[in-house]
Amino acid sequence: MNDRLALFLMMGQTAQRGIRSLPNTVPQTRLLISEAFNVAEVLPVETREGFDVAETFKLFYVFENYLRDFILNVLSEADKDNWWNAVPKDVQSKVAEYENTEEIKQWMNLSPRGKLALTTLPQLLRIMDEDNNWKTHFEPLVRDKSLISQTRLIVHTRNTVCHMSPVTAEEHERVQQVMRDWFRVIAP
Repeated sequence: MNDRLALFLMMGQTAQRGIRSLPNTVPQTRLLISEAFNVAEVLPVETREGFDVAETFKLFYVFENYLRDFILNVLSEADKDNWWNAVPKDVQSKVAEYENTEEIKQWMNLSPRGKLALTTLPQLLRIMDEDNNWKTHFEPLVRDKSLISQTRLIVHTRNTVCHMSPVTAEEHERVQQVMRDWFRVIAP
């Protein structure tokens, strides 16, 4: 009797996995837009894609914030009060535009953010890659500029995620690899 029960349970689990993998099947994880409305029931395909791409988004969230902290620590160690002066002028002016937009959008409930929080991944790479910054501050720590070049390869994937489009498993793995490479050189 135990063998039949075990077989029955295994077949049930296999069937359940098969049904869950069908594209129009409602995902198990709910996506609520109110206490009573689960959007996953209405848009199962989009919800599944959202859950998939969320993993890549989380990697970028962690990685970009890690790079911001790294840059801030390195530049402020050299000049605690004037570290922003080491940021290339084109990045400074873009951040000033973003700050102006933040000022206009005060009605939104955003948490206060510093200047580096308003930079994008390409701008963070530009800060490190700028000749004087590279030679003076980052080369002794990073040692190989190709790590910055390799990181530029995932910028398109970042933009894809930020524009709410799915990414392939291969691109997700590329992001993971870039992060592993950075963490091998500069441990978090």
